[in-house]
Formats: sequence, C-alpha cells, structure tokens
Amino acid sequence: MLDIYLESNHLILSNKRRCNHLLALEKYTEENIIDFLISLHIVLEASLNSLFRRLTIEQIKKLVGPLEVIKNLDNISFMDKTTLFIYNSNFDFGDRVSEATKYHKIIGKIKQFSEVRNKLLHGHSISTLFPHEGPKKASEMRALLSEEYVKEQIERFKFILEGMRFYIDCLEGNFINPKGKEYLKKEFLSDNFFEEV
Repeated sequence: MLDIYLESNHLILSNKRRCNHLLALEKYTEENIIDFLISLHIVLEASLNSLFRRLTIEQIKKLVGPLEVIKNLDNISFMDKTTLFIYNSNFDFGDRVSEATKYHKIIGKIKQFSEVRNKLLHGHSISTLFPHEGPKKASEMRALLSEEYVKEQIERFKFILEGMRFYIDCLEGNFINPKGKEYLKKEFLSDNFFEEV
C-alpha cells in the first residue's frame, strides 16, 4: 500500500491561470488564441493523466514499485487511457444508463479537442494565400483561429470533464484516498476556473 504520493500540479494550475488571463483580454488576437488553445489542452491532458495515475496508484495490489507503474502509465496516451477507463472499469450506472451513453461521446470529443493542438505543435501552416485573381484563401489552421472556435473548444472541454465526473461518480470500488471521489473530481476534473473570468 502506498503511504504518501505527492505530485506536482503546476502545469494544470499555471495553465488554468493562463487560460483565464487570455479569456479576460478585450480583444482576441491570433496569437492569443493559439496560446489559449495550447494552454487549455495542457489543462485537459495533464488533468486526465494525473487522475488516471491517482486511480491506479492508490488501488494497485501488486508488488510493483509505484514509480515503475507511473512510468508505464505515462507511456500510454491520455486518449487511450480514457478509452480504457470507460470500457474496462466497473461502473454502477443504476437508472443513469442514458447518461452513460451520452458521455460515451467524450472519446470522440477528446479526439476532436486534440486535433488543433496536434496541428499547432507539429507546425501546420498558419497562412493566407493572396492569389492574383480571386479571393484570398486561409490555411485550415488559420481558419480555425477564431473566437467561435475558442467557444467550441471550451464546450468540448466542459463536456469531457462533465462526462468524466459522471463516470467517477458511477465508478465502483474502494478508494484508498480518504478524500474519495469528491477529491478526484475537484482536483482533476473541475472546470469552474472559467467562472473566474
């Protein structure tokens, strides 16, 4: 059994603050939108990875060192961990099966959510073409960098965390952490930092 497990949440907290700062600006520039999208992705990915580490570390019943478990978990993408969690965990949905079906969509939402971050970090072109004749044409990435897209990403983010809170509520099993499910939801699945803007 694990006696003490402390993990830095700096990336989650600092990027939540950065998201708030960028949303509070009066004018959204292309650069601000890029920074916001990257920061929001870091919040989601780091939060879900931390949640899955916490769930696994506190319930592992093998004589394997916790750091080895963490290293192996960290080699699995957060999308794959989420999918495995939804399909392989034991849940008691009771009369909430329709909600479970609704929140099953978070798997697809995570893929949509991650697409822009992947394109930005892999250097996809943010450009505009001005042909000699006809209207100018924006690259796919530049076309996404809008206030409307920011709102769509925020909605995806909130839906994913809402769905994960639902699954944590329905998760069966003993939680070694005395703070239990409410702690996990507050620490790793809270989206109330948007209310601070």
